[in-house]
Amino acid sequence: MRGMPGKLTSPTVLRDLLARHGVRLRSELGQHFLVDENTLAKIVELAEPAGDETAVEVGAGAGTLTCALAPRVRELVAVEVDRRLIPVLEETTAVYPNVRVVQGDFRELALASLGARILLVGNLPYGITSDVLVKLIREREVAERAVFMVQAEVGAKLVAPPGPEASRLGVHLRAHFDVEVVRRVPRTVFFPPPEVDSVLIRLRKLAQPRIAAPEDAFERTLALVFSSRRKTLRRALLGQLPAAEVDRILAELGLDPRVRGETLPLEALDRLALALPSCGVRSGGQARGGAR
Repeated sequence: MRGMPGKLTSPTVLRDLLARHGVRLRSELGQHFLVDENTLAKIVELAEPAGDETAVEVGAGAGTLTCALAPRVRELVAVEVDRRLIPVLEETTAVYPNVRVVQGDFRELALASLGARILLVGNLPYGITSDVLVKLIREREVAERAVFMVQAEVGAKLVAPPGPEASRLGVHLRAHFDVEVVRRVPRTVFFPPPEVDSVLIRLRKLAQPRIAAPEDAFERTLALVFSSRRKTLRRALLGQLPAAEVDRILAELGLDPRVRGETLPLEALDRLALALPSCGVRSGGQARGGAR
């Protein structure tokens, strides 16, 4: 029967399916399809799907994860940017009337237009991981939780404690979500296999953010601290404010001017964001393609 995930986990079946539709996979789109039933089952388990909710899959590909999750949710919106894969998706998901296939770039879709209290899932192409996670933060009003497959190195940075391995994106995510790395996934369970291993991460939106600073102020502060990683906190701030004001702010907050900003815990970054003038630092953009 078409659309059954057990069949799609066979590399031979998947290869023949793509060939029949004239599709040759493109590495620049990060097209590596998960073909391991145990990992698929784990993703569904971690997603904790409820029968009355809408799920959105980022990069549905040939529909392997789509077919595994569809029986567990009220509606599943399968988003795929590659037009060539749309007929493939429509075939493999034909037995699931609750699946809606959408051709487009997930980054350009308004989540609120897809539903409320959305569950997000996906085997994220490595090149857009940061963009997807930033979108999750900025549209968190309707994004309840997510389970994503990401590059192992990126996953480690997202949960790293304050210090040299900490990432701006990881700190930003943890201001609004509980973030955990759940399982390492070897490259061998993908077709075709990528060059690196992956991890499954789970994100749950907090009932209340861990920060009091306005979102734009917090973003500006993260941009300043993490774009000047080799500088002390005082030197980083001197690029935006007069020395006297920098010294006053750090003294009032009880922050050591000699530390690097990446070593500050979330609470200290929040206090710094509240103390810095709103016109201080430009926010810039989150780094693309990884957790910087």
